[in-house]
Amino acid sequence: MKVLHTGDWHVGRTLHRRQRLDEAAAVLDEVVDIAWREAVELVLVCGDLFDHQAPSAEAERIVYSTLLRLREGGAEVVVVPGNHDNPRRLGAVEELFAAAGVRVVPEVRRPDAGGVVSVAAGDGTRAQVACLPWVSERLLFGAEEMMGLQPETYQAYAEQLPRLVGALCAPLDPEAVTVLAGHAFVSGARLGGGERELTIGQIFAISAATLPTTVQYIALGHVHRAQDVPGAATPARYAGSLLQLDFGELDQVKSVTIAELEPGKPAKLQEVPVTRGRRLVEVHGTLDELEAQAADHADAWLRVTLVCEGPQPGLADRVREILPDALEVRLDYPREDPERRAGDLRRLTPRQLFERYFREAHGAPPAAEVAKLFDELYEEVTGAAA
Repeated sequence: MKVLHTGDWHVGRTLHRRQRLDEAAAVLDEVVDIAWREAVELVLVCGDLFDHQAPSAEAERIVYSTLLRLREGGAEVVVVPGNHDNPRRLGAVEELFAAAGVRVVPEVRRPDAGGVVSVAAGDGTRAQVACLPWVSERLLFGAEEMMGLQPETYQAYAEQLPRLVGALCAPLDPEAVTVLAGHAFVSGARLGGGERELTIGQIFAISAATLPTTVQYIALGHVHRAQDVPGAATPARYAGSLLQLDFGELDQVKSVTIAELEPGKPAKLQEVPVTRGRRLVEVHGTLDELEAQAADHADAWLRVTLVCEGPQPGLADRVREILPDALEVRLDYPREDPERRAGDLRRLTPRQLFERYFREAHGAPPAAEVAKLFDELYEEVTGAAA
């Protein structure tokens, strides 16, 4: 059975207030093309389809039409939500998608109550997919109780979640293709750079050694860098995000994973690049050098470092005239010795400190009304004139 593993679409994500729905639509079109071209029989979407729990109507249209087109290509489609998704929202459309042949598992369920999805390929090969949506720390206790596990008081998330996964995978048939599709953080995985920090800390990190060995392949979402999970006894992989979502991801080639699975045999994995998203690029130079490079970055989002003599009014505007897709503009100019600067700052009044900060940040002194407002606020807070 040929399986396409993807996730972390994050449809609706903006970058410095720039909307990227057109990029998301283009790269998801590419995923559909790959699925059809490779004649995959099963597609696993491992969470974070959306970037927000209340996505826009356009974001929903892009995601839902992609799932339906993947199904139209002949593949079975199984979806689990991630921490960015709203499980109730996906649960509301579960039955509608089921009518079209798309299986959505919006919350953790017992294996015999929808937690394990069974599908069959055209040649009769059976597959069983154990589905692990994102489980928050708050919901883990209830999920364990539902699975029939005896709660262990004061046990950490990283110890409890593997117990839950073990119970989910226990009844899988070894005569079938067996897969765990989940959204979770495994310790040792290299972060992509655009993940939400609250859900990638050690409190949520499960050990690779605790991943189940009763499945042939573990398809994961949550980490944006495509990679095999180090230390896993069973082939386990993050497919990664489809777009470079943040400048922390600018060095990464985005992809989907194709897994060829046969009962009782090792998984064969292939990384297939996706290229229709705009690149994120860092650019460094003087105004003249930036102008000379402009044609090379016509289809990229840019973080620009301008080499200059110091802050001046209008520098950022000048950069954006040359490079309209510059999202960040930073200045690189000679700065004072830190020790001398610290001594100088200690001799300045609060009003002078504010004026100095404003001048360095904006390239010009504050307007009279801004300085007056600072005086009023400072007096209100301290009871002393600035």
